[in-house]
Order: sequence, then C-alpha cells, then structure tokens
Amino acid sequence: MATSVFDTHSARQSVGSTGSGSRRHSLLSTDGRAGIQYDYANAWGARGDKLSRWRRAYLASDTGDSSGVQSTSLALPDESRFTTCMAMSEDQSLLAAGSGSYDTNMFFVQSLDDQLDVKASFASKFPIYSLAFKGDLLMAGTDRNTSVLYKVDRARLLGYAVENSIDAAQGVDGPLVRCVGTYKNKAAKSIDIAAPGSHIPTKRVACVEFAPAFASGSGWPPSSVAPNSELFLSALGGVVNIWDATRNQQALRVEKVSAQPVCRATWSAQAPATLVAAAGFDGVISILDLRRRGKAVAWRTAQPEAAFGAWLGGDGYSSAGACINDVAWSPFVPYWLATGGEGGSVRVWDLRYAAADGAAVATLRHPTNHGAIRSLAWSATHADLLSTGTSDKSWWLHSLRADDVASGALPSVQAAVIADKRSADDIGSVVALHAKGSSFYTLSSCGDLYAHRVTPSALAGATASRITGDDMQGASESTGDMQGETVLERDIKSVEAAVSARDLKGAAEVVLNVVQRLRADSAGDSDEHPILRHADSIKRLCDLFKAKPRIKHTSWALPPAAVALSSGLLADSTSIAVESEPVTASDASPSAALKDFASDLAYVAYGLPPDFPLESTASRQPVVWQALEQLNMANLRIRLGRLVETADRAGDTGSVPTDADGRPLWKSIVDRERQIMQYAKAEPALFDARLLRAVVKLVLPHDCIAGLTLGLGICQAYLSNQRLHEQRGDAESESVSCTMLDALVHVLLFPTVFDTDTSAGSAADSSDSAMAARPVLVPNVQMVRERISECLAACPEAVFEMVRLEISIQETVLKGGEQKAVAEDIVRIVQRHAKSVRVLLENTGEPEQRMHIQIHAQYPATTTLSASAVRLYLNSLLSTRGYDEHLVNSQWWRVAPAAVPADAGHVIGSDIGWLSSFPLARMLNRQTASAIVPRMQRQIDVVLATIKKEPLGLEPRLYRDTLLKVARVTLLMRSDQHLSFVVDVASKNKETGETLTTRQTVSTAIDPGVLADAFDSIGSAFLMLLEALTRHSSHRDAFKRAASEALPLYESLSQLLESQRNVRDPTDMLKSRMMAVRKYLRKLEHYANGQQPSGQQ
Repeated sequence: MATSVFDTHSARQSVGSTGSGSRRHSLLSTDGRAGIQYDYANAWGARGDKLSRWRRAYLASDTGDSSGVQSTSLALPDESRFTTCMAMSEDQSLLAAGSGSYDTNMFFVQSLDDQLDVKASFASKFPIYSLAFKGDLLMAGTDRNTSVLYKVDRARLLGYAVENSIDAAQGVDGPLVRCVGTYKNKAAKSIDIAAPGSHIPTKRVACVEFAPAFASGSGWPPSSVAPNSELFLSALGGVVNIWDATRNQQALRVEKVSAQPVCRATWSAQAPATLVAAAGFDGVISILDLRRRGKAVAWRTAQPEAAFGAWLGGDGYSSAGACINDVAWSPFVPYWLATGGEGGSVRVWDLRYAAADGAAVATLRHPTNHGAIRSLAWSATHADLLSTGTSDKSWWLHSLRADDVASGALPSVQAAVIADKRSADDIGSVVALHAKGSSFYTLSSCGDLYAHRVTPSALAGATASRITGDDMQGASESTGDMQGETVLERDIKSVEAAVSARDLKGAAEVVLNVVQRLRADSAGDSDEHPILRHADSIKRLCDLFKAKPRIKHTSWALPPAAVALSSGLLADSTSIAVESEPVTASDASPSAALKDFASDLAYVAYGLPPDFPLESTASRQPVVWQALEQLNMANLRIRLGRLVETADRAGDTGSVPTDADGRPLWKSIVDRERQIMQYAKAEPALFDARLLRAVVKLVLPHDCIAGLTLGLGICQAYLSNQRLHEQRGDAESESVSCTMLDALVHVLLFPTVFDTDTSAGSAADSSDSAMAARPVLVPNVQMVRERISECLAACPEAVFEMVRLEISIQETVLKGGEQKAVAEDIVRIVQRHAKSVRVLLENTGEPEQRMHIQIHAQYPATTTLSASAVRLYLNSLLSTRGYDEHLVNSQWWRVAPAAVPADAGHVIGSDIGWLSSFPLARMLNRQTASAIVPRMQRQIDVVLATIKKEPLGLEPRLYRDTLLKVARVTLLMRSDQHLSFVVDVASKNKETGETLTTRQTVSTAIDPGVLADAFDSIGSAFLMLLEALTRHSSHRDAFKRAASEALPLYESLSQLLESQRNVRDPTDMLKSRMMAVRKYLRKLEHYANGQQPSGQQ
C-alpha cells in the first residue's frame, strides 16, 4: 500500500478556473468541402435524407446547426498535449482526465451548466492511460502494468465546506488526492520480449473500470469478497484481470481473452452485472460471464485467427476483423452491444443471437468519416442515440431507426446523423467519450475537452412519429382541418417532439389541453362516452408517456452451445441459466435477429426509454403529474369499457373471458383495483356507476372477496364525493349521489332480502294454508333497486357497512374450521356489525327515513339487506342453540306494516316497505315454525321436567341460560304477529319399523302462558339453588359463590329491561311481563350482591 503522494502546496499542482481559457463553440461541423448544407432538423422528416440518400449526397455544412448543439471547449494545461483518457463522476459535476506525460498528467475539471473549469492538476509518478471514477475513488492504469487507486476529496475540489470532506479530520491542509492502493496486473505471458509475428509489446493498462452493483443470488462475486468491497477490472495485453480493491496481492480472476492486446473491457451495468465485454486488436468481441467456472468466455463473434486474417488479408481493406478500439453496453437494453474500431464503422450486436459470419444487426458509418472510431457512447437519455468519436477529430451523434415495412417483409435498420462537431485543432483524435444527461463529453489526444449539450431542436429531427392521416379519421370534425392535417394530429405530433426532446413539461401542457378537448367532444348521436371515440389517440399519448419497465435479465439469454458452435464460437460455450427459454438454433438466423432488433428498437425508441425516472420528474413538475393522471384515467376508462364488451361477447359461450394474452379478464381488473377506486373518486363522471357495476360483476363469480372489496372501495369513493359536495353546498351534489349506486349495491348484496327466494320457491305450497291465503310480493329488479335507493338516501354509510359485513362473513366461511366455531364467529361478526350500524343511524339520516327502511339495530338480522348474510346468521344461531335470538330476529319478517291494524290481520305483500312483504319471509317463517319453536319448547320442557323431578338437579349455568332465553322471548317477541303452517312430520313405528307421515299444524310463536309459567318455575328453582348454596355451607365464601352464579343473570335481565324502557306505547301484556321480570330481579339482587335474603336473617 502506498501513502499520500499529492499535496495541495506542491509546486506541480495548479488549481483554478479556465477564465479566458474556456472556449465556447456553436459550430457543429466544419469541413473543407463547403457549399452543401445538411438538413439536420429534418434528418428523418419527409423532406430529409434517409440513409440511402445521405450516404450519397451528404457533405458537412460550413456553419452547422448553431442552435442544435451547444458546445463548450476547454484546453487542458497539458504541455505535452498527450491526453489519453477521461472518467466522469456519476453523482458529481466532476470529471478526471489523464495524460501520457511524465509531468502534469492528472486533471480535474468541473462541468457546471455550460462552463468547464479546471479545479486541480497533479503529476502522477507514471503516465496515465486509463481512468475510472466511482464515488470518491479514482482508478488509474499506468504504463508499468500497474493500476493505482486514489481517494479524491471531491468536496474540497469542488469548493464545498470542509465538514463535508472525506478528510475533514485532516483539515484544509489534507491532500486532495491520495494513493490508497496499487495492483500489479498479470499478462498472459512475458511482454518484455516481443514474440515473432505478434504485436509490439506494451505494459500499458489499456482500460480500468469499477464493477456495478451485483444482483443478489447471482453467484458472483465469491463469498470471500466482503459486501462493501469495490471490485474493478483492468486489461493488460490479451488478459482481463478482476480485482478486489481491498486485496492487492492477487487478482480474484485472470481471464485470457486473446493472444492480441485488449483495447477495451467493460462491465454490463444491467442486472445481474456479471457480464464483461472485451475486444481489441484481433477484431473479436468476447463476452465473459463471471458466473461460469473455468473459462469465462460465453459468446464470441468469430475465431480470432479468421477475424484477424480477414483484416490483414491481401484482398484489400476490410472492416471485418479490424481492430476494435471501444465497446459499449446499451444502458437500456441489456443485450445490445456497440463496437467501433479501425474500420471506421460502428456495429450493434444483439447478444441473444450467435454472430454468424460477423453479421451485426446494425452498422453505422458516416460518409464523410475517413478515420477510425476511437470511442463511442450510448445516450444516457435516448435508447436510439449513439455517439462516436473518431481519429479525424470528429464527434458524431447518430439516430437509429427501424423503417416501417409491409407485413412479412424483412425490416431494415437505418441511421442518420442529427448532430456533429469537429475539433478546432488540425491534428488529434477523440480518445475518450462519455454521456451524462443530455450532454456528451469528448477529449481529444491534444488536450481539448468538449462538452456538447444536445438541445431540443437537434432532437426534434430524430423524433419518430406514428401519426398518419389515416390514423386521425376518427377525429372530430370540430377540431378543424388545415392543409390536410387536423388539430388533433398536430397536437399529438407536438407531444411526440416534446417527449423526444425530454421536455416533459411542455408535452404535459399539450396533453392536458388535448384530453380536456376530447372529453368535451359531443360529436355524434351515440351514447358512447367521448373518450371511447378517441381511444386510439389516447393510446398514442399513453405510449409516449409510458414508463417502460427495465428489461429483466431473466427475460433473455446468450445463445446455447449448439448455436455457438455452428457460428464458430468457442466449443465450451454454454448459455446462462435463466428463467426464460434461450434462443433456439432454428431462430438464430440473421433475419430473425434483425426482426427482433427492429421490433425492440421501435419499442424503446418511441416515447420514454426503459427505467426512465418518470415519477421523480413528475414529483418535481406538477403539470407532468396532472397529465399522467389524466392519461391514466382516460386509458383505464377505455380498457374497462373494452373488458366489459369482451365479457359480454364471451357470455353467450359460457367460457371465462380472457384478454389477448389469454389472461382472465377478472384478474386484469383485480390488478387495477386501487386505480379504479382512486379514479372513481377523482372523476365520477368518467367512471359512471353503470360501468363500475359491470366491472364488479365480472370479478364476483371468480373471486368473491376481491369483487366485494372493489365494490366497497367504489362505494366509499362516491360517499366521499357526496359528503364533500354537501359541505360545499354545490349544486352538482346530485351527480355524485350514492343513490346512483343502487345497481352496484344490488350486485354486491345479491340476493337481497327483497329478491325472489329461488331456493325456497316463490309460489305458495299447497300445504301452507296460512301462507297461501297471504300472497307474497314477487318484486322485479326495478322495485328492488328502488328499495335499495331508499336505503342509500336514508343512510349510505349503513348500506356500505352491510358490504363490509358481507366481506367479513365470506372470509370467515372460506377460512373454514369446525362448524360450531364458524357459527360462533358469524354470530359475533353480525352482532358487532349491528352495533356499528346503530351508531351510524343515530348520527346520519332523518328519523323518518330510518323508520321507513325498517332497520332495527337492536335486532342484528335486520341490519343488512343481504339475504345470504341473514340466512347465515340465523342458521348460525340454530347451530349454537340461540333459539331465542332466532325468534326475536325473524319476527320482523312477520310484523304487519304500521298502516295495517293488528286485529285486522296482515296480508304479506300489502306494503312493499316492510320485510314481511318480500319472498325471504316465506323461508324464514317456515324455518321458525318447523324447527326453532319446537326446539325452544323442547329445551324448556326438559328443564321443567328435571325441576319437577329434582329441583336442584341441574347446573346453575343451565338454569341461567334457559331463564334468560325465556325472558328474552317473553319481552321481545310480538306474539300477536304469528303465522301457522301445516307440515308433514315423519315418525317410525317401533313395532313394524315403518315410517309414518302425519300432518301437523305448527306456529311461529310460543304460547305466552307457557312462557310465563316456565319463567316462574325455572326462576323459583334457581333461587332455591342459590339458597342451598348459602344454607348448606358454613364457609364464609358461600355467599361469594352464590353471587358469582347469580350476578351474570342479574346483569343480563337488567340490560334486557333497560332495552325496553323506551318502547313506544307498550301493550298491557308487555307491561305485565316487565313487571314480573322486575319482581324477580329484586329477589335475585340479594344473592347477586353477596347478601343473605331478609327472610333468612
């Protein structure tokens, strides 16, 4: 390890800005052949030159496009004029340049806006031929087969506060740059002596580069490497060395790539970041996969001997096999690789395919470029832009384009130069090129540093437009027509140009205007929503603003070994193990590769590139966020409408409707659940209740919980809007009223208590003499929804609470378990729901409306409109022997409307506002008469028989439970509203074993006299039991035990009496029953308080 070698007071260091040394240039190109101007702005336009034309006709202009690219230049203070390399900081406006000089050979430059300033320069011990920057670490490759690691105090270099410096503890006198490590690279063999017929030996480290972040679980780096270690590669001769910066004794991996020197090796920054591309003098491109054991080469363009021989062969100059000076991975498409070299052309490779005969998927070469490609870089903002630096001091910016071709024809990929810049010096070449943001930085071999900022006007010429006259045939005539181009067409083209220039704010302003105009378009007599008529235009705008996801490494693979061998690749090459299927040999044809490349190019080049930081841009610019929301809402409205149409068409076939990818439509809706609820609240006019009902109806048969949850979210959105408008006093409150959701609520709670009971039948059974004389109303759909609308008008919160109850019950049923436990859970859920509804009814709605909808919060079965929930609750009461609860709850399906006198009897169906008017009453009343009443009577009879035989023969719990049930039925049951049924009862003859059927008449009520006698008898027996507990024990805790048995009953009866305190106009019978219970409580009170009754003192 070396120590600090640089000092701020060293005489060899110069610090400061360029001042007048910074040169500002607006010229794009200067060429000796003047007179013909290239049309940059329309390079891809109708009047511009396509590739086939500008290859023949292009000559660079004298003045170029002064507004297209703004260039700033800086002459580095390198007296030797031998600059060799450049590296940029990823997170700071700082770059480093290296020189082959032995004097001042390391320069730090700040790039701020349009100004380049030299912040510091140093003299390293050895000349520098390659650089790499990562954080505060700078790696330099020297001519002594050594890589040197420096730590840079960037904060002080850029003039920030000392406390932000990495060497703050050393104060302002600490070194700005200090050496922290040296690494001696290994070559394939000794390079001190040149081998006959081989290259001239050199100890220069051709390139260094830090490793990107590795994906977890990728198998690289080895477990011996610490998680916080920095890895880097270096190339010496034909060998690529992989280093751990914390260990400089030996490289982690040494890979021989070629017998000829490697000019450039670079990591793929895309996950899992285990691929390294290398190329050099032999013209062969090699892809190393560090996950492979043994030899890491997994992909090659050709055998080295064949490629190198083709370039040096005697049949004239050929770019195939020429020395490759630079390689660059696409930052957006992980399987695109660009290479450039002495042949003067740039080739783009699709690594999913074997490079048969050296055939790349695209080749770029400018007609006026007669020099070699020294460096190249993909744009950091556009997937289709690629820049090159050449040996004839030029910088070119190319735009790739996949031409539209007829169906079935082989596509073609072309390129056009949309900007260029030639160095002012007469000699030198562009030795380094980096892209950052919308700027490109170039460094010439003579020390000239340029910053080229590409402006929207330059990018406008590269904009790909998908708008044609035929596409706008559906546009409204109200948009006007000028020179054969509609206003809508021009607006969308302007959005395309703005997005291509990454002027998202300008594009968003146009989008907001377009969407507002389309939504207000009332052309045509159709009831179809205006947005649906302009679906194609909305889709194009969405494609422009679409945040394309990053291409996953599991979605592609290097070609398998069989393809590799057929194309002259290494025999031991194997494909990377990935989730997707790799390209097969039959697909590895040049036409297949070209088709896939053209398809991918058309996808990533239009609009925004993959992984574009759209959310962060929108968070900084509210107008962009608004435009995205408007587009998302319009697009979602269109997609939902189409999903419903598709489902309607598939409904006749009985199959589950699917989308184009075979995915069930209901799953697509569930995936957008949050969006639907959010946009239903934001734009209720766009997402009308009829559409939302159809959407929920698609989901419910396949995922009941998801459908109910979606429906509840929509209901809550409408409720929130209604309350907001009511608070503001808006006149538009009716347009967002919850009463519009009657059809949706009907679907969510179907079958409701108002719907025809198909399971029990809507017609009266001939044996039901009582029911046959009382016709049941059979409501139609309109009548049911009118009743639901009345409930929504009275208290929408209570209705939506019913949907929440439905979700809870369905979750409990689907969870399963022991039958009794499930029944107990359902009873608790419904009773808890009843309490919530009670609070809601007390705080919202008018009392008259609440009475009209017949919701009685103290009776849980009446607090929901769902017939399924009512049945499950009452059946659960039956399973848990809650016969009293069943009787008092089901009585509301027998209660006569207030307008019908009780003594006149009640005809079911005489008033549609009452529960007893609807078909569910038939099923509940029959169940009550045939099952609940007999079981309740049997329970009472068993207890009375035991008391008669042995008064103290039962457990205290049985006395309490039976006594409380009798009291509840006595006080809460309206015995004057009962029905009788004639039912068939089966019994078996004990002697013959035959089953006999007899007809019996059953009632929905228990004789009040029987209940009164049972209460007196059981109550007296319980008092006797309590007295026995205190009398037959001399222990002082005897009264405490009696109190523990009496207190639960005392509290329950007291609460029961309290609930009847506010009953309006109680009948004489009810008063008499309450008096009997009150007297019994006075007797029970002494035991409940742990006292001895007065008669025993």
